[in-house]
Amino acid sequence: MVAEFEANLGHMRTREGMALAKKNGKLKGKQPKLPEPARRSIRRRYAEGEVSLADLATEYSVGRSTIHRIIHGPETSR
Repeated sequence: MVAEFEANLGHMRTREGMALAKKNGKLKGKQPKLPEPARRSIRRRYAEGEVSLADLATEYSVGRSTIHRIIHGPETSR
């Protein structure tokens, strides 16, 4: 019972700290691997048939799954 109480205190402090960080603009989450201009370029070039998915992945030094997510995911930035 005491251990559960202490664990709950730790969780509560963590949530309070995260809320404070978010309020101060410090809690942003994982950032995108590529900036938005590169993401737009990837979408445009792939749609026009200029390059393949694998070629884009090699060019930008990211995995094919990252390129696939950019092409087939939502077009808005985070």
